[in-house]
Amino acid sequence: MGGTAAAGPGVALLSLLHLSDAHVMDSVSPARCEWIELLAHDPYWAGLLHMHRPYEALTHWALAAHVERLRRHPLAPWSQRAYDMALCTGDNIDNAQANELQAFVSILGGGRTALSAHGGVHEPGLELGEGAWPFWCPEAGVPDLWKPKGYPVVPGFVARSSAEVHSAGLGFAWASVPGNHDVMRQGTALPNPAIEALAVGGRKALAGPAGFRPIDPQALYVQQPEQFSTGVSRPIAASAQRRAVDLCEWMAAHRQAGAMGFGPSHVTEGRADTFIDTEHVRLILLDTNHPAGDYQGSIGAAQIAWLEARLAEVEQQPGRIAVLASHHGSVSLVNTLGADPERLQGQALTEAVHRHPCVVAWLVGHRHLHRVTPHPHPDARGRGFWEITTASIMDWPAQTRAVEILRHTDGQLEIVCTLQDHHAEAGSLAALHAELALRFAGSAAPYMQGAAHDGNVRLLLPP
Repeated sequence: MGGTAAAGPGVALLSLLHLSDAHVMDSVSPARCEWIELLAHDPYWAGLLHMHRPYEALTHWALAAHVERLRRHPLAPWSQRAYDMALCTGDNIDNAQANELQAFVSILGGGRTALSAHGGVHEPGLELGEGAWPFWCPEAGVPDLWKPKGYPVVPGFVARSSAEVHSAGLGFAWASVPGNHDVMRQGTALPNPAIEALAVGGRKALAGPAGFRPIDPQALYVQQPEQFSTGVSRPIAASAQRRAVDLCEWMAAHRQAGAMGFGPSHVTEGRADTFIDTEHVRLILLDTNHPAGDYQGSIGAAQIAWLEARLAEVEQQPGRIAVLASHHGSVSLVNTLGADPERLQGQALTEAVHRHPCVVAWLVGHRHLHRVTPHPHPDARGRGFWEITTASIMDWPAQTRAVEILRHTDGQLEIVCTLQDHHAEAGSLAALHAELALRFAGSAAPYMQGAAHDGNVRLLLPP
């Protein structure tokens, strides 16, 4: 791996737009616990962060801005070849809700959607006393704890962010893998009757229960998330559209909106592992969500067997290559909750991939940062694959990544990665989202952006 690129542009085998972790969000959902973010200074709650961002009512506007730009500029930047497809590596939505899912597929596939911010934490009240409001209130004249930190006054923020988004859609093929937030409450808790009744109901918690300090808050949230919403609350408009969606409904909605990869059997069987064949490349999509819950992932032994069978098919066709995609990457496949011997971790998947030299790249999300990680083969010098982690649209730097795979005349393969901004107009809600995301990231912004070798890079593999 590595070396010097061959002269000339090479022949493009695949032009793909990688986006991840849009977290399209119903920011008013009673199934959310924004109050935990106010305790971010206490390491005791670290396992449940982040539960709130000041800009979370704008995530679908940022996604729509990316989609609009891609529709106007559908050519990959290096080869100037039309994108074969866009690939979403999960956490398309934030809280596994039907209204969030409808919003996401309407933006990608084309349509109109709205997610109301009325009744959420941006609108202060007297429920928490008469002091400064603990959440960011964008209106002038309302004291809060965020404006002194530099968060701006934005008149009419709630009404503007609640307006309808009109999207013409990408205009080219797209596909997706599920992330933990797509099928779990807050990406952590499996739905249960108590949290479901709370989610569609008419009260929203603004603070935790008095004296609430469970022995293991993360473990409790996985099993009983409703326990975190019994403190001071306010009335809101109830909505049946805040019901949870399962994997079958999630895939069905993507399929109906035109996403590739999921056939009728995937929807009926609840199986999201699939593959998409282009002329030169097989793209293999894996579901790495852990069946017992919690935010980190795992991989099933049966999934690895299925993967190796699909890779063996690729190797029967000389010159074809494979690209993997999943939500969780190698360092995030560490979930052992439930002690199921059939659930394996990242090393098992990496070892399986090394048995198949046709794999050149593994595209992942989940970590909300840009990283490019080489996985050299432990025994074969020069062989291996590249793991490419793309940051979230939700958080800073709110970018996507063009991934272009080229073959040079000497047989050398090259993967060209180019980060993409949405370039939304100043004053737009998408531009405000980016501004607030950078402010919230603070000193962590450079870490999330990654080093030079994590961004615009040319990655090489031998013939």
